[in-house]
Amino acid sequence: MTVALGPLLVLLAASLSSSGFDLFRKVLVRHLAPVPMVVLLAVASVPLFGGLLALQGGVAVTPGYWLPALGSVLLNLVANLTFLQAVRISPLSVTVPLLSLTPVFTTLLGFLLLGERPPAAALLGIVLVVAGAFWLNLPARDAASGRPFWRAAAAQPGAWLMAGTALLISCTIPLDKLAVGHANPPFHGLVLCAGIALGSLAALAVQGRLGELAGIRQGWGPFLLALISSTLALGLQLVALKVILVSVVETVKRGVGNLMAVVLGRAVFGEAVTLRKLCAVALMASGVALILL
Repeated sequence: MTVALGPLLVLLAASLSSSGFDLFRKVLVRHLAPVPMVVLLAVASVPLFGGLLALQGGVAVTPGYWLPALGSVLLNLVANLTFLQAVRISPLSVTVPLLSLTPVFTTLLGFLLLGERPPAAALLGIVLVVAGAFWLNLPARDAASGRPFWRAAAAQPGAWLMAGTALLISCTIPLDKLAVGHANPPFHGLVLCAGIALGSLAALAVQGRLGELAGIRQGWGPFLLALISSTLALGLQLVALKVILVSVVETVKRGVGNLMAVVLGRAVFGEAVTLRKLCAVALMASGVALILL
């Protein structure tokens, strides 16, 4: 499947912005807990998307917009909370690798909800990206128990919760594509950020943790960088969804994200680059090339 140059550049820019967001969020977590971070980033993104909407001269919203849009807001909120709960109750080594299932779920849902059928080469590329992502993130054994990954995951409630999180994330992509078909990307970005901000703020208030928002005082620099990269990632992804298959968008984003994680991990945090990492990166790069070319 060939992707035109313009949409390809938009998709790659969205994927790189998402990788930057992951990097700056990892730095920011030193000053700000995850849920307050979600609140502040979502709140700060609202005026940015509002400004983009004003520059476009407003939007005509058709009746089919609100159901998928509000569904995406709700699923994003639940996915954020289930992710945090999963990594709280179970080891990272048996939870985070399961997010690599997201492109598989997205491909299936894209076919069921949108009728999008990737060609054979793209399907092979998706398989390679998912396999490479698992190989990159998957330990042979759980460090805590010494059991093989699959046995450790089956025994961990957080692993099942993370698999559900991957499914929830994959559901948001087709819903976002349906939504931007009835509005424009800046408006949908505004609705998403406002909904996530209100929902996560309410969750923080119920838990009596509003005081944690003050942590932003020590992390203005990484916060601004995280805000810029997250806004670009979401906005460009919504633009790409108007013309590219949802399975391609999610798979390329995950593939580029894992590739950049190795590069940035080495450059910024001094993480080791092993033979397994290099082989996994090569596998994912091959998969992304099959999808796009």
